[in-house]
Amino acid sequence: MKAWLGSLLLILGAAECWAAVTITTTRLPNGTVGSVYSASVQASGGCTPYRWAVTSGSLPGGITKVVSSTTTSLKLSGTPKTAAAYAFTVAATGCGGHVSSVSYKIAIQATTATVRITTSTLPNAIVGHVYSAAVKASGGCTPYKWSIASGALPAGITATTSSSTTSLNLGGTPKTAATYAPVVQVIGCGGVTFKTSYKIVIQATPIHVVDLSWTASVSKNVSGYNMYRSPDGATWKRVNASLIASTLYTDSTVASATTYYYAATAVDIYGKESSKTPIVKVSVP
Repeated sequence: MKAWLGSLLLILGAAECWAAVTITTTRLPNGTVGSVYSASVQASGGCTPYRWAVTSGSLPGGITKVVSSTTTSLKLSGTPKTAAAYAFTVAATGCGGHVSSVSYKIAIQATTATVRITTSTLPNAIVGHVYSAAVKASGGCTPYKWSIASGALPAGITATTSSSTTSLNLGGTPKTAATYAPVVQVIGCGGVTFKTSYKIVIQATPIHVVDLSWTASVSKNVSGYNMYRSPDGATWKRVNASLIASTLYTDSTVASATTYYYAATAVDIYGKESSKTPIVKVSVP
């Protein structure tokens, strides 16, 4: 009888070692650059000691990992150095060889963690004419998440997040003359939210024109000129359909109560384009 019980206990012990270990921590807290960070990944089941490892990705710079004395947790601590979003996978292996893995994402915010939309106004437009503008943001940490929190963009205009996520690019061809009041929202990777309200007037037809002139190029190989327009002095779009033969151009596609920036370039007979002329700022009443 005693021998039989000893065998049974041996079998039960072996079964425990072959049970699956499970990481029970599903998420980790975010942190801030320069502030002490402390968290732990817990596991249970199977048999100890557990072996811990970061199997993919990397911990935020300044944060290190230490296995607890019981081996049932992996302690993360330190002072984060760089604002960014970090993704990594932690694995725990029980003494019986079973492995449990969980992926985490930690957002490390800048010391001034508030993301802010820096674009205060958006240009108006005209029905049937191509529209282009951008809502820009800074601060906090990327990636940013953008959305139209309320209201709506003009019909025919869509919003696309830039590859860097620091701007929401608006583009398209307006279809309906009306006044639109979208509220744009941006969320930093640390969860901080910022909203800005805009007013965009879509006119049925142009009311004003802008007459532009510039000094002719001294090059003998110039075959014509291009005129570029920008809503912010940074994002440019060519407005002429074909090369301009003279040094005069009239832009009849401007909307009222909108500011534009203009610059011209020269194009030679080989198709090579010069750098832009000094920028001219025009405010349409």
